[in-house]
Amino acid sequence: MIQERLFYYNMHRFISCYRKIKNMFEEFEAENRIEIAQKRYRVLAFIIDFFVFWLIGMVLGIFFGTPNEEGFGFNLNGLPALIMFLFGFFLWPISEGTFGQTIGKRLTKIKVVSDSSESASIGQAFIRFFFGFIDYIFLIGLIIASTDKNNRRIGDMVAKTLVVKQK
Repeated sequence: MIQERLFYYNMHRFISCYRKIKNMFEEFEAENRIEIAQKRYRVLAFIIDFFVFWLIGMVLGIFFGTPNEEGFGFNLNGLPALIMFLFGFFLWPISEGTFGQTIGKRLTKIKVVSDSSESASIGQAFIRFFFGFIDYIFLIGLIIASTDKNNRRIGDMVAKTLVVKQK
């Protein structure tokens, strides 16, 4: 009889301890769960980034460029062209690899992470950037992202990254 009570008492303690540990793991998973960014936020972030890039180009063009023959836009040569080129590199791959976000992604509250939910590396960001040229031809990236359960474009698949909502 005493052994039976002792058995049930220890079993109750074991089950109680198991439930506490299980609840701790569930809370941890809930805190670290990622939510995939919707395509509309990704497109909006790209539009914002492109606008910022265009705006910087126009300012450089006004001060250092020569007007286009068509009357809209400017031609940049030499140092202003190099500054524009470097700004494009900073705006996309370096800012994504360093901070996980571009200006547009920061404003839309999304960020780039690796498939393992860790911060994306500079290398992954450059892969995304260079495959972005393929993605934007005929909107292939948007079509591919529409068929992928994680809304990944070709650049994301090759670089093994995800774009997620920022916590």
